[in-house]
Amino acid sequence: MSATLPKTMVRGGLLASRPGLDWVFILGPLTLALGLAAMASLSPAMLLAIVLIDVWLFANPHLVATYTRIGFRAADLRREWFLIFCLPALVLVGVVVTALAYEIAGLITLYFIAQTYHVARQSFGISRAYRRAESTNPALPSRPFHPDRLTEALIYLFPAWGLLARCADAPQSFLGYPIQLPAVPVPLVNVMGVAALACLLWWAQRQCRAALAGTGHWRHDAFVASHLLVVFIAFVGTRDITIGWLVINIWHNVQYLLFVWAQNIRRDSPAQSVQPSLIAVVAADGLWKKAAKYLGLCLALGAALYLAAQWAGAQLLWLGLPTVLIAHFTLNFHHYLVDGVIWKRRRPWLIRWLAPGGSSGER
Repeated sequence: MSATLPKTMVRGGLLASRPGLDWVFILGPLTLALGLAAMASLSPAMLLAIVLIDVWLFANPHLVATYTRIGFRAADLRREWFLIFCLPALVLVGVVVTALAYEIAGLITLYFIAQTYHVARQSFGISRAYRRAESTNPALPSRPFHPDRLTEALIYLFPAWGLLARCADAPQSFLGYPIQLPAVPVPLVNVMGVAALACLLWWAQRQCRAALAGTGHWRHDAFVASHLLVVFIAFVGTRDITIGWLVINIWHNVQYLLFVWAQNIRRDSPAQSVQPSLIAVVAADGLWKKAAKYLGLCLALGAALYLAAQWAGAQLLWLGLPTVLIAHFTLNFHHYLVDGVIWKRRRPWLIRWLAPGGSSGER
């Protein structure tokens, strides 16, 4: 660390002014997910209680956090009009078609596979955010950002191994619903496992050499290690598909809430933004007041959105379709797609063509 670097600055941390945030971000969701999942494994009643805690305190607020990332200003609505107003209808059509073709089992299977990919994408993005924070810190010597292909391969290999292993287990139900994962031979799972572990050994020895040379980045490495540990426990180390899903879902939800909160602080700090937003108004308060208001906003809007989807689905049950599930999965899949756009520097060509005046870059 440079001699001129203030003690409060973090080398490659999520927030330069908050050295302890990275410990909370890396260890907090991990500890909470493993602890609650262990409690859920004690009895069916405890499992139901933990699932409800996850849905109301973590999953619904995590979904709303995406939209705090877009913003609440008129300019945000004009820039992201396609994502906010048009994309939900397209997602709804896709979910209804899936329900008509494959019934409830098809919806549940699609959700399980899509969420696995979504979790991997989130870890990929956070890993890059840590490396970019290191390369763009003005208090440190210039260190150009370069993609780390080995780390990125490892981040995807473990979920791919885990998903194949879960498919080979051939579970018949998930969260009380039927599920029909594609059949996968055990030898293929073993080949993927060997590839993932070989990549892990290569990555570990490289990171150890960097740490001994004084060029390591422990925050980035600790985050990647937590991703690998959670994915392994959730998919390979846990036989029960619901308990395994609970581990990774709680970890993913809590982590996302913390990450969006940190990125909103960076985006709306006076040095980064001259036009205040709803999140920026909260920034005038202390850090803990800001966190409480952000969490309160996500909890309230998440509960309202969940209840609205539940009510809308119940009103349409006469159609003979699983309309409650359709409503909830429409919200989830829309969140997945929006998340895949708003964190990128460049938009997909379709979004650029439909909304040429905006740029959704990494804010």
